Amino acid sequence: MSRISLRFAVIISLILLMAGPGLAMHTGPPSDDNGDGSGEPTWRAGCTCHSSSPSSGTLVKLSGAPHAYDVGQSYSMTLTLEHSSNAGGGFFLSTEGMGSLSWSEDQIIRPEADSGEDKSATSTTSGITQSDYTSPAEWTFTWTAPESDVGGVTFWVIGNMVNDDGAPNSDDNWNALSFVVNSPTETSAASDQSTRVISSGDHSLFDQEVDEEALEIEHQQAVSEVVMDTGVTWFFISLTALLVGAVVQNEILERKYDTGPAHLDSQLAYPEGLRRGTLAVGFALLGLYWMAGGAAGYLWSTAFFCSAWAGFGVYRTILAAQTPPTAKDMM
Repeated sequence: MSRISLRFAVIISLILLMAGPGLAMHTGPPSDDNGDGSGEPTWRAGCTCHSSSPSSGTLVKLSGAPHAYDVGQSYSMTLTLEHSSNAGGGFFLSTEGMGSLSWSEDQIIRPEADSGEDKSATSTTSGITQSDYTSPAEWTFTWTAPESDVGGVTFWVIGNMVNDDGAPNSDDNWNALSFVVNSPTETSAASDQSTRVISSGDHSLFDQEVDEEALEIEHQQAVSEVVMDTGVTWFFISLTALLVGAVVQNEILERKYDTGPAHLDSQLAYPEGLRRGTLAVGFALLGLYWMAGGAAGYLWSTAFFCSAWAGFGVYRTILAAQTPPTAKDMM
């Protein structure tokens, strides 16, 4: 790869790193936690890209589930998510292929992303997710039981309530719900077709008098945090663009007028390159540490930028060491 191509690759990588925190999976999560089919199914693992463990602060509630199913019978169900501060979110629901799921076109629902089915479909035998961020977080669908007795059918539900800032972080809270709909032979489906409401989460967070003033204060605080995070992110994106532009302009002018870094004696170049290389590695490790710890995007992306900048400094040091000395460089 030429030096020019290498520089532009570094520039594009830096810009993508700075813009990375603004990306999120509004159209539904992958089917497994590795995103390639080799990991734990999402309906079992949960929304681990947001948090490593479920939170009782999110109430996952499903109504309309029968105690036992009758073969081929259709049951209308409603899934509702609640959170004390986050107003909307998404979900993942699977029966592991037992029966089929369908919904009307006005519902913000799609087949799971890795099912291979069109996202505009209104029925599936795979799992289902939200087709976009939904607020309030409520979806109605129909489950049609299998055409024969396949034993008990397990429902797996993951509900994720987010702060809608466009990035997964610690303010997002997900919870899991699973239950079994009995087979016709275990419980008489003909005599017990009553439905029920099943939920998972801390009801005490929701079954209380609403303090409108406290909610407004919490809302304003959340808005200010979003504005702060967004402002800082775009500040560093703008700063990165200006710095990268200056570097590109300088490289173009050096080639146009055949100028470059002044000659640097090897006795000075080696320690200079070593110092800058150490900084590049140190900032890269710091960025990885922050990223693994779930720190704010502008922290780890800035660390990666500083690492790349120090790496560019190593490159410039090498160029200076390879530049032939001129008369003004002689003692």
